[in-house]
Amino acid sequence: MHDYSQDERADMPFWRSSPFLDAGWIIVFFGTILLFAIHLEAFEYVVDLSHQHESWELDEIMTTMMLLPIGLVIYAKRRLDEARAELRRRQVAETEASQMALHDTLTGLGNRRKAQVEISRALERAEEEPVTLISIDLNRFKPVNDLHGHAIGDELLLAAGARLINAAGPRASVYRFGGDEFCVLLPGAFSEDELLARVEAISVAFDRRFDLTDVSVSVGASVGATTTSDPNASMDELLSQADAAMYRCKNNGRNDFSFFESGMEVAALRRAKVEEELRQALAEDRIQAHFQPLVRLEDKTIIGYEALARWCMGDGTCREPDEFISIAEEAGLISDIFYVVLRKAAKAARTWPSELTFSVNLSPVQFNDPWLVERILQILVEEGIQPGRLDIEVTENALVGDFQIARDVLWSLKNQGIHISLDDFGTGYSSLRHLSELPFEVLKIDRSFIENLSVDTTSQTIVRTVTSMAHSLGLIVTAEGVNSVDNATAVSEFGCDIGQGFLFGRPEAVGAGRASPAANEDEPENEYPVSDEPTDPHRKQA
Repeated sequence: MHDYSQDERADMPFWRSSPFLDAGWIIVFFGTILLFAIHLEAFEYVVDLSHQHESWELDEIMTTMMLLPIGLVIYAKRRLDEARAELRRRQVAETEASQMALHDTLTGLGNRRKAQVEISRALERAEEEPVTLISIDLNRFKPVNDLHGHAIGDELLLAAGARLINAAGPRASVYRFGGDEFCVLLPGAFSEDELLARVEAISVAFDRRFDLTDVSVSVGASVGATTTSDPNASMDELLSQADAAMYRCKNNGRNDFSFFESGMEVAALRRAKVEEELRQALAEDRIQAHFQPLVRLEDKTIIGYEALARWCMGDGTCREPDEFISIAEEAGLISDIFYVVLRKAAKAARTWPSELTFSVNLSPVQFNDPWLVERILQILVEEGIQPGRLDIEVTENALVGDFQIARDVLWSLKNQGIHISLDDFGTGYSSLRHLSELPFEVLKIDRSFIENLSVDTTSQTIVRTVTSMAHSLGLIVTAEGVNSVDNATAVSEFGCDIGQGFLFGRPEAVGAGRASPAANEDEPENEYPVSDEPTDPHRKQA
């Protein structure tokens, strides 16, 4: 008998329904008995008996006895159908419950519980069939989810899961552990080249942009892999190793893949600890702005300060940006740090002479924030600072991603009166196109070209050429890393306009309305603003 679905039963004509058919069979059955009774003239005996004993009301009793079995059979059959339907509903519910317990509700991929079962089963056969575990983490999922909403975030996860299934290849099992974390189980013995190709295919799959509803995003992924043939290994151990390899890619700041090597666990644990402590530092307002002076080389005058993020610890020491900025970008905390530094810098600049400017570094990740310009202007308005006193610094690498978005953001800032500087020039991927199409006013030569400028002829040629080119384009040139009098003299002779470095002051916190860049105590007395005393931003002359 065909087992109709609930929807099919609802649309079925009543004469094809199960109760109607059952009643038909019952009528046929009892009709046959009735015909047989008529053929035997059984009813005549019943009628005679009823007439002889009318006081017994045998006709009513006999009628009831004849009809009661029919009703009971119909009732029993209906109850049996209901019991069968209930059993089927329970079986479906159990199947759905099992599906929910072992699968991610959004993507339909296996979850951590299913991974635990299948990876443990695969490890039991690891001696005959080695097990490879691959950990995948999307690099810029949180900014996309925060900026475009959870609906776009969910759509991105669905697309990422589908792309991962296609890239993982045959016999691979794909799981989602939550958030933007995915895992791939790859059983089987592979040659080194085969395994490399499988893992690389997963990594490359995320290099392409995701075309979602009303938006196209690029997230990339960090991929870590580990392989074992030890049946005594545990899933947690393998995951820890794969995560350690994956975090090495994240620490390198690029979309890539890596295989586990001994010692990586320590680095992964250290990174996780730094991220947790950084979140706590933001909550406790321990991200501070330290200021380093910018000096006009022509007349040795301080014209402004660069605000640099410092993570202040409980023991009074401070961590520099190199120790936490890359982690903050991956963890989606970089915007919070930027706005904290911007607000504190603006608050400090409010007490300075109005001609002094301040600059703040903008992360490439923030170009994806559609409200970036508005939030910057809001902070300036709230702190009472004119946009013309702010200089936003971006690195060359910030222009490698979506150039159109970067151009739109920078021009929007420029149109509001905010100055734009190209930071660390010479270390990234900028081109003459960037200098011509983007509203840069200042070009900052990276410190690596300045440190040995007095003795390195190659650096001298580069600095002289870059300075000449920048001036031809109407740009002001700042030399970073000016830590000695010889460096200051050289960059001044090569035509640089502004100097920044330990010679003029180290980055220091603001106290009592003053930025206090300390001096380089090892430098001899000279005409530059070198002093063991803090530099007062209320003085124009250094």
